[in-house]
Amino acid sequence: MTRRMAAVLITLLVWAGTARGDSFLDRPWGTPVPGLSARSRGMGGTGVASNNGSFSLADNPAALVFGSGSRVQLAGGLIRASEDRYVPLFDTFDSYVDEAAIAINEHSYASAAGGVLWDPGRWRGLRLSAGVLERLDPRYDYYDERRTTATTDEIVSERFIRTRGTLRTASLGAMLPIIPQVGFGVAYHRWFGTLEDRDALVPRAVGVSGKVSELTRGISGNSFSLGAAWRANERVDLGLAYETAPRLHDDYALWQDDSIVSPPQSSVDVELPARLLMGVTYRPRNSFRTTFALDAVYTPWTDLKDPLQAGTPVFDTWDVRFGLEHVYYNALPGRIGFRYAQAYGLKEADRATFTFGLGYRPGRFAIDLSGELGKRTSRQDPLWPRDEQGPAVGTGRDRVEDTVLRVVLGADITF
Repeated sequence: MTRRMAAVLITLLVWAGTARGDSFLDRPWGTPVPGLSARSRGMGGTGVASNNGSFSLADNPAALVFGSGSRVQLAGGLIRASEDRYVPLFDTFDSYVDEAAIAINEHSYASAAGGVLWDPGRWRGLRLSAGVLERLDPRYDYYDERRTTATTDEIVSERFIRTRGTLRTASLGAMLPIIPQVGFGVAYHRWFGTLEDRDALVPRAVGVSGKVSELTRGISGNSFSLGAAWRANERVDLGLAYETAPRLHDDYALWQDDSIVSPPQSSVDVELPARLLMGVTYRPRNSFRTTFALDAVYTPWTDLKDPLQAGTPVFDTWDVRFGLEHVYYNALPGRIGFRYAQAYGLKEADRATFTFGLGYRPGRFAIDLSGELGKRTSRQDPLWPRDEQGPAVGTGRDRVEDTVLRVVLGADITF
């Protein structure tokens, strides 16, 4: 029994460098990035009905009506993401014993975004904003190893999966209050990025074959956001926004075992799903300023059109976010939040995320710090065929646990 268990435990803990990927489920087009500012992230990613300056371009450009003054904003983040895979383990009598870890992968990465908001102070309250925003991030690293079932316990082959690149937008938007306390906004998003995906099976023993597949995609395209925001009264703000389906041009090259197999100058047209965003904020009559925020985002991923991933199942998703901000005696805001997001790559693979944050605003300069911890458990198809994982491994799907720990620091200068 001990020998068979040793043959099945085939993966070591590795460090995946500056890689990103909340899990294997997010590789097709990446993890949608919620609430780009540090303040928004500390409040669960909310922002449809609250002012986040230039970062509002991604959620609701009309939310610029809730603030005033010109601002320059920057935000940088660090993440630690882990993904653990477990398989059912059986003894020689075909009795279930326990689950064994076949892959324990951890990743670290950095991200950055920023923008500027211009409030001319005239022209009927017109506000203009521009920024470079992170929208979808599919970066991912995976590693495991195959060992022989013989007593020598030698490594037979190794599997490496690596995805690099992010999708960003250079966004430009404007907000104009048509009537008092009601703003209408529009934003143009220029999508760009290069995605590189590599899946390599490397032989480590005589008679074992290997395989390498590589796909490089140069992405560019456009989308628009339309939004409305309404300050109903001194305590309630409402927001509604719609982002059109991003229409992208994809120049790609496909390689197999170091030989290019795609025709020269290959390209396809891709259409990502549109987004519908709704939000509300509420400020009770407290001695100290308190803000409750609630957002809901609907994304019809079944509308995705990608010829290079035809047949890959996707599902429509809801992303619900809740946040609370309370300003204390010393004018330091404290924040907490919660986010419940469905996965577009698999049903019943929802992630729950808890967030927290604080800020410091001495005059025109402000610093915000946020953190978040997300957890998801799902059943996924095995990356290695079950019959190749050893006689003690049972049939069925892998149990996959992925955890995300993120810290974001933001700076805001008003002038």
